[in-house]
Amino acid sequence: MNRIVVASLANLYSKLLPLYPRKFRAEFTEEMQTVFRDALEEALNDGMFVVLLLCLREFGGLPFNIFKEFWHELRGKELIMLNENTSGSPATTGQVTMGTLPFLMFGIVMIILKLPFSLMELEWFSTVGGILLWTWLLLPAIGFGIGWVQGFPRWSYPYVGMALILAFYIQNASTPALNFFGIPVFGRELWGWRSWIPLAVAFVIALVISRSLKPFVSFFVNLWKDWSIPSYFMAGALPWLVFSALIEIDWLYSLYFMVTLAILLVGMVILYLRSQTTWQRVLVLTVGIIAIIYPAALGSNSYWLAHHGTFTTNAEISVQAGKAALIMLLPAWLELLRRSVGRVRIA
Repeated sequence: MNRIVVASLANLYSKLLPLYPRKFRAEFTEEMQTVFRDALEEALNDGMFVVLLLCLREFGGLPFNIFKEFWHELRGKELIMLNENTSGSPATTGQVTMGTLPFLMFGIVMIILKLPFSLMELEWFSTVGGILLWTWLLLPAIGFGIGWVQGFPRWSYPYVGMALILAFYIQNASTPALNFFGIPVFGRELWGWRSWIPLAVAFVIALVISRSLKPFVSFFVNLWKDWSIPSYFMAGALPWLVFSALIEIDWLYSLYFMVTLAILLVGMVILYLRSQTTWQRVLVLTVGIIAIIYPAALGSNSYWLAHHGTFTTNAEISVQAGKAALIMLLPAWLELLRRSVGRVRIA
């Protein structure tokens, strides 16, 4: 019985060691497994309570130890990283396609929603619109799953933000007009917890395929290596900001905004993923985010001022839009500063 306990716990411990950095694993994994197994056998002689304390200490300390080793590894590479002229190779055509897909789908769906309701009466148009809407609802979760399997490459970060925002938004909404092959989806009932099903299913499938939690660590490691990625991650909220600003406005007025902003979103993503240097990526994000946030905010407010006399002035809206842009862009600007300071120190 004791041998089974030792073997089981030792096997579990060995399954968690691959979460450490590769260099650390290559040097210490075998030694750590041996030490843990010896400690288990010694603890068994003193009783199961001592075994429990040992497991609490070792397994409970794993997250901190893993984080500490990644931190040491990143600090060791920091000067080299900061001295690089480039911050990664440009994305391939397939990666750019995956990166632009959710923004493109958002633009198409938003444009369809702004077309005259008379078109919805056409059977073919209603069918195509339904397929596109379902694709838009499921795509963020699918992109999250693919990103997990691939270790969260740069293109995948907006998918994560989109998937979370979509789940939060839909859980408090009903979709009476939405159906699945003619079957109504929840009718007028709120989605509630069911809005998290696509993301949960994508996570389980990705975990089964990857058989590892290392992508979870990679998600945060990549954020630390390039601080423009957090800004790009937050860019996943831009479609929802545009949606919130323009969805209730007359279609003849907002359709032009939707088309223009959708083109800007897709263009920003393509240029960001194709950029080879940090300053190029930061410049693309700065121009893109400002060029999207301000027209959406001011266009929406101008409409409400003209038609309903709202009390929020364009000056106040400009300040609010500036705050949102600053929050999104601050990590990218800090990344540019970090690299510049690093090059000066080395020089």
